[in-house]
Amino acid sequence: MITIRLLGGVKKIIGEDSISITEPVIKVSNVIDLLKKNTAEHAKLNIDNIIFAVNGVDCSIMGGMDASVKDGDEVTVVSIVHGGGGGTAR
Repeated sequence: MITIRLLGGVKKIIGEDSISITEPVIKVSNVIDLLKKNTAEHAKLNIDNIIFAVNGVDCSIMGGMDASVKDGDEVTVVSIVHGGGGGTAR
């Protein structure tokens, strides 16, 4: 089983802490598809503002969206939080 752990804004959009997948091997891009299928608010899932980590390692150094995820792995999905502007730095 592959566990998809959801944090931050992604957790709020999906409405779950985690999702389990019974496929033996998938790619990170398949995780994106799964997340979109699990919410009516898929337009709020801005993939450019989400980090995917496979067993704690950022997938960008493992092949990006083509990185393989296999049975027993945990994928952590978290939104990147951007600071706002308009304030005066002190």
